[in-house]
Amino acid sequence: MSQPYSKKIAGYAVCCISALAVVTVSQISQADAASMTFSVTGTNSASNNALASSVVFDDLLNPGKLTVTLTNMKNVSVPSDVLTSVFWDYAGSPLNLSLISATASKVTQNNPSTTTNNVNLLNTPNNGKEWAFASTTNSAGLINGVTQDYGLGTVGLGIFQGIGGQQQVNYGIIDGYNANANSPVKGGSFVDNSATFVLSGLPTNFDISKIGSVRFQYGTDLKEPSIIKAQGSYYSPPPPTPKKVPEPGTTAALSLFAVGALRGVRKKSLAVA
Repeated sequence: MSQPYSKKIAGYAVCCISALAVVTVSQISQADAASMTFSVTGTNSASNNALASSVVFDDLLNPGKLTVTLTNMKNVSVPSDVLTSVFWDYAGSPLNLSLISATASKVTQNNPSTTTNNVNLLNTPNNGKEWAFASTTNSAGLINGVTQDYGLGTVGLGIFQGIGGQQQVNYGIIDGYNANANSPVKGGSFVDNSATFVLSGLPTNFDISKIGSVRFQYGTDLKEPSIIKAQGSYYSPPPPTPKKVPEPGTTAALSLFAVGALRGVRKKSLAVA
């Protein structure tokens, strides 16, 4: 048998073995993503502006952790239009969570007009920590007026500790400025559109569908606009389409062919030698 022909047979054998390996690897299942989305709309009676916000809780983006994406979908005119906190309940055993990451892809300021990208909200350049997490096992909730047990916020509200800055509404979330925006809004620094938070400490039996009673808080006082959404939308994508696996007989035949071909090449090589 010529050397080029031997190489060709060996190549066929390697291809067969590779094909079997690919088939085997493709059968490894992947966990399905799961999320809960809560969306609200309303009106701020102080400004007559429409309010619209959403929050997505996801437990797969960062395995073993809860990722929370908080979004404001409306422009603002006054501080009470600014989304500053979100609260929620969990209908299961109390969770021992810790805030390990808080980021904004963009922080904007109107006067003077500036934009800063990829901001760490736990360590901003001028004021340090600008968002905080709080939780309680008190059956009455976090504080009088807030019945939920968990929350993220950029204003104190008698709940969140260690937040920097002189203007509480700073680093709240907006989706742009209205033409009639007042001085505190024009002079503030705000997260543009959305912020993402990562909480560690999820138990292995965590069930994301048990999150509920979500409260969106605007402004710097609990008396300012807030909207509660009792139930959210659960989403888990369908599992991937199963790969076609060769019949056992086909797999065995391919294996025997590969082994036989390699042995044949070896014998021919010895005979030539």
